[in-house]
Amino acid sequence: MVTSFLLAGCTSCSDGKKKDRGTSEAPINPMVEKLDETPDSAFLAQVVKYTDDSIYVVTRRTIRSKAYAYRDAQDAGKLKGTLKKGDWYSLFPDTRNRQVITMINTTELSGKWEYNQSEHRGMSFNERGGMSSINTSDICFREWKLLNGLLYVYYVDLQQKAGDRHQYEVEEANIAELSADKLTLQFHGTTYHCRRPSSKPLKFK
Repeated sequence: MVTSFLLAGCTSCSDGKKKDRGTSEAPINPMVEKLDETPDSAFLAQVVKYTDDSIYVVTRRTIRSKAYAYRDAQDAGKLKGTLKKGDWYSLFPDTRNRQVITMINTTELSGKWEYNQSEHRGMSFNERGGMSSINTSDICFREWKLLNGLLYVYYVDLQQKAGDRHQYEVEEANIAELSADKLTLQFHGTTYHCRRPSSKPLKFK
């Protein structure tokens, strides 16, 4: 099953309208088409049970679970996120030996994250692959894709105009840490230390 995702637009990029006059048309990026054409050996799986060394998963199209050994991947830091029954994962396996090479908890990755809580700057991962910026001033996130165990982030600089997704910039990103309420993402020369936005209601004086 291919774990590439659908396109979604970017929202809440601050000062976007103010910088329209200084924008330039972005060139076509051949890396976008290259990733679109790359076969994906990972698949989206839901954990139905796990033991100390094995996980049992199903896909959206199957009922019977399959078992994979995950201990080596966990020890190598290739299991990104919490191992939890019922959560969905992008699972990149060694099919012949029924072992996990990489697992990423997409249930935990999805949703809104803030890396600057005081200014409410952050990003949002849509479960279908759309990505958007939250109050950012320098970069506009557009898409995310999991491909063969790797995370790719598509974006545009606010000084560039990209009406076609083949004009997006795209780079590999590294998930250094992931849990239900914490994300450390290394991307574009920056380490984003993210938390979930506060759900507390705003108080007005």
